[in-house]
Amino acid sequence: MKQFVLPFLLLLSFSVSAQNKKPLDHTVYDGWQSIGERMISNDGRFVVYTINPQEGDGELVVQEPSGTYKKIIPRGYNAVITEDNRYVVFRIKALFQDTRQAKIKKKTADEMPKDSLGILELGKDSIVKIAKVRSFKTPEKAGGWMAYLMEKADAPAAAAKPKAAVDSATQLKNLLQMADSLVRVADSIRNKTKEAQTKGIAVLAPAKKENKPAAPKADAEKIEEGTELVLKNFNTGAERKFKLVTKYYFSKKANTFIVETSAKNNDSITKATVLWIDSCKW
Repeated sequence: MKQFVLPFLLLLSFSVSAQNKKPLDHTVYDGWQSIGERMISNDGRFVVYTINPQEGDGELVVQEPSGTYKKIIPRGYNAVITEDNRYVVFRIKALFQDTRQAKIKKKTADEMPKDSLGILELGKDSIVKIAKVRSFKTPEKAGGWMAYLMEKADAPAAAAKPKAAVDSATQLKNLLQMADSLVRVADSIRNKTKEAQTKGIAVLAPAKKENKPAAPKADAEKIEEGTELVLKNFNTGAERKFKLVTKYYFSKKANTFIVETSAKNNDSITKATVLWIDSCKW
């Protein structure tokens, strides 16, 4: 079966580049497309590949070589076919235009548009999408499992305080206070000048500052906290969640799942840990 699929991919790559031939000028460069990632399910039934333009949003294609099934996922990439040939798991990029505008505005990494996670059961039409996913993993030599790590939760937006209206009487009072303050400053300068005339210019030298002890440093610098991780069993649909996760690993056959967590800022009780989970027993 794979002997048939490989020529199919080569032919597909040629056909994508040959479609809609136009004169080669600057107006067509961004529309040029190329085949990127490509893979074949273990049973040879499905092929998965990406089509990427020079600039803009690409797409992930999942199809049977016979043409009886085809699914196109806008902005899909970084796909993995599970070992049991049942699912394809992939990331979904944020819109190219949104990311471009965020870069132009010089937004921080936390403010940039985030990827989503997509899960498609092969041969089916519906896609499960999960927003703001940082990474995902599947076992190398086993089906039925996956894990994904979420991005940081958005900080709650501070409510804007309404500005109090200032009436004319208050404005007049503020102006009078400012005038009184200026008069006091002028009087102080005048008195200091008279003192310098009688005692000498040295009186105008600034007073020496007292050496105050340095403020004590914070007990501990803030750490980069981990985020929520979800371990999913495809066979049962069960999910298990872990907080403050920084790293995670499957054994090749998914017999074991290891999670590393961080400490929590402003919490002396929560410590960094390593968890060893027997994934076959839940």
